[in-house]
Amino acid sequence: MATGKALGRRVGVTSHVQEMHERIPMQIQVAPRDNGTSHARLVSQ
Repeated sequence: MATGKALGRRVGVTSHVQEMHERIPMQIQVAPRDNGTSHARLVSQ
């Protein structure tokens, strides 16, 4: 996964695995808003 290209495919990641947290420097955090929509942001570790 780390060396491949996406090529329009979706990739699922089991984020509760500690090794994945250590190997992936960016996170996408999604939070709900009061109006029923969501907000996504990139977070660098």
